Amino acid sequence: MGAGSGTAHAPGVIKPLDPEGDEVVDTSEPQHAGEAQHGSSALQESEARLQALLSSLDDLVFELDENGTYLGIWTSNEALLVAPRSELLGRTHSEAIGDEMGLQLKQITANVLATGRSEIWEYCLEVPAGTRWFQGRVAPIAGAAGSLRRICLLVRDITAQKQAELEISRLLSREQLLSRLSESVPLGLFEVDMAGHVAFTNDRMHTIVGELSADTTRALMSSVVAEDRAVFEAAFAAVLGGRAVDDVEVRLCFPEPDEPPAINVGVRAGRQRVCALSMRALRDAAGLVTGAVGCLSDVTDRVQLRQELEVRASVDKLTSCLNREASLELLERTTAAPKAPGEGSALIFIDLDDCKSVNDQFGHAAGDRLLAAAAARLRGAARKGDVVGRIGGDEFIVICPRVASSAQAVRVAERIAEATTAMVDVGPAVVKLGTSVGVAWSAEPLDAEAFLAQADSAMYVSKKAGRKGVTLFPMP
Repeated sequence: MGAGSGTAHAPGVIKPLDPEGDEVVDTSEPQHAGEAQHGSSALQESEARLQALLSSLDDLVFELDENGTYLGIWTSNEALLVAPRSELLGRTHSEAIGDEMGLQLKQITANVLATGRSEIWEYCLEVPAGTRWFQGRVAPIAGAAGSLRRICLLVRDITAQKQAELEISRLLSREQLLSRLSESVPLGLFEVDMAGHVAFTNDRMHTIVGELSADTTRALMSSVVAEDRAVFEAAFAAVLGGRAVDDVEVRLCFPEPDEPPAINVGVRAGRQRVCALSMRALRDAAGLVTGAVGCLSDVTDRVQLRQELEVRASVDKLTSCLNREASLELLERTTAAPKAPGEGSALIFIDLDDCKSVNDQFGHAAGDRLLAAAAARLRGAARKGDVVGRIGGDEFIVICPRVASSAQAVRVAERIAEATTAMVDVGPAVVKLGTSVGVAWSAEPLDAEAFLAQADSAMYVSKKAGRKGVTLFPMP
């Protein structure tokens, strides 16, 4: 058939011709066209489902060519896109996110297309949702005849994961730092829970308290001297009740090198030291106390220095007696202290006779020796628990707590008067030591100055009487 034969064709259908120009007769079955149409429809539906699926993902899916040009973008979260979808399509990755990151992706793309294997890429990017960390999986897309000219970039927001990793890393670094610090500081560090279980101790803690027989606060308390255990227990009760504990001083026994661990809470041998205990409560997210952490520091040298300074401030250097200020403070406390019914306190006032004449005749060094000798004799004659003070040039007092009666106070004063009547070698000569003694007794709390005035007035009565005997206040 010729080309102009006028054979009718269905509209829109182009019939193929053979090389001679004659029409090729279609011998295929009519149903083949229907099957092709059905297959095309199914393919379109599949493509639509795939597009819907990709667009519903929180992840980002990109299709790029070998040059990094965006061919397709699918996501349900456009806030993770560096720019709107319409602005990205047709642009390269370098144009969208910069040359540095674009070069990285270009290199990865080249590797993926060359090897046919996918690669993982992590990067940080500023997007409308904020600074985010992403993980991208770059995979090749096979084209006709297996050629590789395009890639699929599946990107997932891993910001939360990165933040968790950074937090874990920070915590691990902090834990390592705290561990190093706990072993480098000269403090015993420990942690306890609400049940009294010791969860942590550093090496210094073991140096202070020795090896514990058990990981409990009771075992820890075995190192505390018996008199201080109530203070130790009160400190733990306070911190587990949510209150801070600062610099509570307790005396501990450091173990000797060959001393075995303490098994029972009892008196422990060893070198006694003074330690300062500080603690803070540990709380959970709800604010409930779950335990405590604390530190124990050896403050023996500090305490000894403090005591030495206190002694220097309160003790007369020449006679080693309390000075006037310290004597009056002790006297005030003594009269106010609780006593048994009928019991009181006594104050004995002693004035050295003729001390001025020894100074004038033999010099102040001789007078000092006389004062020192008198103080030593006063301490020797006083009862256990009595305290000797020097309140003036040649005036001394003896503070006597817990004296049963005024008669007993007089007997103590008479013993002191007898002990301070003697011959004393003052260097250039041997001189007579004599004293005038007065005593006051009271079962009621008294102002220190008033009590001192009573004993002083009684002493002057003795001096006027020829320095004989002891006068009790009130005088008859």
